[in-house]
Amino acid sequence: MSDTRPSSLPRNATLYRVDSAHFFDGDGDGQGDLAGVLRQLDYFGRLGVDGLVLSRDDRHGIPEVQWQAFAIRLRQAGLSLWLAENRHFRAWPEGEVLPLCTLVDHGPIGLTHWLEKRAQGGQAVWATGGPDLTRVVSRCGGGDLKVALPYLALLACLPGPIGLWQGEELGLPHAAEPGDTRGNRSPLPWVEYPEQSPVAQQPMQRRVATEHRAMAVSRQEQEPESPLNQCRRLLQWRRRQPLVANGRIAATGLHDGLLWVRLAGAQPSLTVVLNLLPYRQQHRLAPLPNGWQTELILGQTELSDDHQLNLGGFAAAIVTPKVQE
Repeated sequence: MSDTRPSSLPRNATLYRVDSAHFFDGDGDGQGDLAGVLRQLDYFGRLGVDGLVLSRDDRHGIPEVQWQAFAIRLRQAGLSLWLAENRHFRAWPEGEVLPLCTLVDHGPIGLTHWLEKRAQGGQAVWATGGPDLTRVVSRCGGGDLKVALPYLALLACLPGPIGLWQGEELGLPHAAEPGDTRGNRSPLPWVEYPEQSPVAQQPMQRRVATEHRAMAVSRQEQEPESPLNQCRRLLQWRRRQPLVANGRIAATGLHDGLLWVRLAGAQPSLTVVLNLLPYRQQHRLAPLPNGWQTELILGQTELSDDHQLNLGGFAAAIVTPKVQE
């Protein structure tokens, strides 16, 4: 039976799942740590997340006073603290538990099934990745880095809390053979070359997977259309979109690699259309008296006057009905 009790976590919240040992070296010993997480609070703020999820390993062995001080620093930065427990996230210290729903466990074909199932159940945290899964870029896109965009857009549009796994905002591919969880454990690439970082951080940055170096935070910061900056745009949109906070999934569909999700509620509905394939596709929207307008576009997408969306490979569009002036 689903737990239908209301959650204290806003339905438009975004949680960021941190692997602190591979995130940032805060004390110069060559390993990531909680001090490194605190050193990057500005990064979380610019990304637009509302809380951090750490593992039980992060908590293990940490003196209670130090752990509480860590939690206080997060709260001062506007971030809640959660612990991952199997298929659940538990709030610290309140103890509230939310189940985790990983959307792409069964590939793109299973997406509509999971969307419809969770839409009818209690509140859960939507996710597309995690420490024990092959990264979504490699799992669902055959390594094509552009596939990160539609899956980021899918997460951002869902009503209910979402969870980003460390590195998904960068569109990182798996750094090992699919199924090898070590491919999820390469340190986050803060700089393209280790020598670009302070001396204390260089040992950890030298362990970054070769295929991740060109996708470093420092490089993506400078590219307006990078996965990182697109993710920031999506999470900003998510925070201010009423249907994400108060609406529901009214309908879903998947045909020839085109996935669409319609949200409905007190406000005019919105439709998210995602091209999960590498080539251009067309999606015809239902005719409306005043037509449609685009609210957000990722990748190469055009909306024609005859209600047709033309989406480039791995592109995404969020559209709403035009309101008569």
